[in-house]
Amino acid sequence: MNASSKLRPQRLLILNSIQVLAMVTVLSLPLGVIAQVNSGSDGHDGALDIGGFGGPPVVIDMADHPDGIYHYTSVNISAGARVTFTRNSSGTPVVWLVQGNCVINGTVDVSGQSAVGSLGGAGGPGGFAGGNGGVAASAGQGPGAGAFGGIAASASYGTVATPWADHTDGLGSVYGSQYVLPLLGGSGGGGNTSGAPGGGGGGAILIAASQDIALNGVILAAGGSGGNTGFGGGLPSDNYGGAGSGGAIRLVATRILGDGRLDASGGVVGVLGIPSSIGSGGLGRVRMDGMNIGFGGQVVGVFSQGFQPIIIPPPNQAVSLAIQSVGGFAVAANTTASLTTPDVVVPANQQNPVLIVVRAANIPLNSEITVEVKPANGPTISAVGINNAGTQASSTATVSVNIPRGGGTIQAKATSGIAGTLGASLNRSQKYRSYADTGLTSDGERFAKVEVNATLGSGQQIAYLAESGKRYPIPAR
Repeated sequence: MNASSKLRPQRLLILNSIQVLAMVTVLSLPLGVIAQVNSGSDGHDGALDIGGFGGPPVVIDMADHPDGIYHYTSVNISAGARVTFTRNSSGTPVVWLVQGNCVINGTVDVSGQSAVGSLGGAGGPGGFAGGNGGVAASAGQGPGAGAFGGIAASASYGTVATPWADHTDGLGSVYGSQYVLPLLGGSGGGGNTSGAPGGGGGGAILIAASQDIALNGVILAAGGSGGNTGFGGGLPSDNYGGAGSGGAIRLVATRILGDGRLDASGGVVGVLGIPSSIGSGGLGRVRMDGMNIGFGGQVVGVFSQGFQPIIIPPPNQAVSLAIQSVGGFAVAANTTASLTTPDVVVPANQQNPVLIVVRAANIPLNSEITVEVKPANGPTISAVGINNAGTQASSTATVSVNIPRGGGTIQAKATSGIAGTLGASLNRSQKYRSYADTGLTSDGERFAKVEVNATLGSGQQIAYLAESGKRYPIPAR
């Protein structure tokens, strides 16, 4: 590149993309120590003890728990009791962290709502709403949402929704992880332009107990049913809204026992849950993580089991990278990733090498930061620097790169172990104990690192890496 060239200014697209490896806060047990799950509960919500009766459900209002996380000492839901939830303003999933045993002989219900009138059904806690029907018809919400139209589509999650006849257009896509990490609820069905709305997606619930989970009752995370405007002389499909998909249920405990039922079924297409032949929402996901799994009951949903003990990542320890400036030109926080409207324009007379500043968070100082420039036409160019300015919590690396003319993208990535504050969370006196102390994956290996990859337009993705290098990808919400 001739820096004094009179060619047009370089149009450079900045694509914030990171691939960060950080040590997972897990601990290997010494030989001879009996392993036990650590739920991370500090017990400040006390014991949840609901007696059995034939009256109305016990409704837990989640408004006073904006993060949806409850720290119980123990849980006991007696036979005949039914527990439902009122969503908080953030729509978070339900998370019960239990210091001792969790015994469920009754019913715990985080299901999505069926459609009512022309309004889509609400999703359960952590789930997504169905689309509205009529002139304001809309698609359902969520990553597996059903589309709206004259033939409204149902939502998917662990499986693709079941369509009416061969009308597969607009069905939602399968999403999520077999490990139910992150904890995602079901998606909403689409609304019908004739007036029928879609059902809400089933909610999501995680129960983690340091001792036993004994389930002889039922945990429900079913999808809501789509609405029905009546046949009116048209095809049945012209009068139904799409069904919501099933949600997610995850149990983590030292032992998981019982012969109850875990139900993440999809909603049906029809009025108030009346089955029809028009179709249904996709199945949700069910996961059991235990050191001893003796559950012999029924499971409805896409099921997996093993021992993958990550429960909730510790707060305030997120790793990240971002391109801060290119050639002295600042990069906005919200980049567009568009070649027609580049985020940074570097003048043609800018001399090489160009200095690119990368901002890092929670990455140890003096880690290698690789910057890759990917021209629209031509091979990728890479250069390496180190984040030697600032602190581990917030640092920067200045990387010198020879940038060719023309449009292109830039991404930064780092590979490093995390020490210091994140490692301190292994101290049992700290509150960050949400990672189980055994440090085993579902395949019997210890986790070594976590990989975070955030790409503009597709959100963040996380993958946990075992010591052998095996990757366990976790799609982000």
